Amino acid sequence: MQQPNYEPEKYAALSRHYIQKADEYLQAGDRVQASEKGWGAVAEAIKSIAEQRGWNHWGHRLLNDAAYLLCEEWQRPDLMFLYDAVEKLHINYYEDDMELDEIGGRIITAKNLLQQLDTLRRQPQRPASITTRSERNRWRRLTGELLPIATGEGE
Repeated sequence: MQQPNYEPEKYAALSRHYIQKADEYLQAGDRVQASEKGWGAVAEAIKSIAEQRGWNHWGHRLLNDAAYLLCEEWQRPDLMFLYDAVEKLHINYYEDDMELDEIGGRIITAKNLLQQLDTLRRQPQRPASITTRSERNRWRRLTGELLPIATGEGE
């Protein structure tokens, strides 16, 4: 089945819409919907960047791959910590075991991550530097390309 092809800005617009809805649901006390909209905002922001770069992003694992490679590309491991914190909102959609204050804190984290992802989206893509098998596997899932593993400076 062929997936629809959206423009990156459509994903970015959905991201902005979802984070606004997350706040509305949080204010209304709807923990489940606030959680899912907070997570959805981040997922759509990552899809926006992935779409820009021609990366496959149709599935949760591919969103994780894209987030990880963005962190590597920009040498920003802190972004993965933010991503992991926000991903727990997605889990809460199914489990509904977080209190409103915890959800609210994670939505604040989502907003922080969204600002940083928006900045990265506006930057040109840096060349891939594949140094591990894991990175090569992620790259292959996202692009279909099998790049060699770099063995060291100048090699």
